Amino acid sequence: MEKSFTISKLFDEENFAEFEKKCQSQMWLLFSSSVLVLINVSIIVSALIKRYRVHVDYIILRIRNRLKGIHLPKNKSFEFDAFISYAEDDYKLVTSNLYQALTNLGFLISLPDKDFIPGRSKVDQLVQSIDHSRKVVFIITENFLKSGWNSYAVQMAVTHAFHNHRKRSIIVIIKDNIPIERMPKDLQYIWWCIVSIRWPDTLELMDGFWEDLATTLGSV
Repeated sequence: MEKSFTISKLFDEENFAEFEKKCQSQMWLLFSSSVLVLINVSIIVSALIKRYRVHVDYIILRIRNRLKGIHLPKNKSFEFDAFISYAEDDYKLVTSNLYQALTNLGFLISLPDKDFIPGRSKVDQLVQSIDHSRKVVFIITENFLKSGWNSYAVQMAVTHAFHNHRKRSIIVIIKDNIPIERMPKDLQYIWWCIVSIRWPDTLELMDGFWEDLATTLGSV
């Protein structure tokens, strides 16, 4: 009798309206909680992808190359002695000075402006150039520090070096008296295993600079 009375009360118009509101409140609470969780997950995933974008790009590129049947041979012979990465505003400094001097010393040098093919993926060609060179040289200038692409190139080179156990393959040439504290963070983290050379302020010191650079490029 009590049970039937309770059911009858439920079908009372006022009681049913109150019961419906409670159900809607619970459903809304469940829905809003689910949406909040999804938003938080999306924010976290987006932040991780942004933070580790280069690593994600590198993995995707390697997977894509493997699907194409392109593999990285071990103990390979390199096409170039060094790949040089620099800011566009330092083009003249690199091409008319550094490139010419190293070429005259017998080194085979790869440059983006010389070897990158217009229309092809810049990221793919960056990794390919790094992969085909024994060393990677970064010309750190004020112009370099302002360029977002060069920061990306540094991260890609560091990722590639550690992935392929080539930690000693990175050389940093520092110009404009830039302190280490202003270097790209990815270089600071591995400062212990890279070679850094200061660009001389005077012409009298240039001979020693070329000797140090040649020795570093010639090392294994």
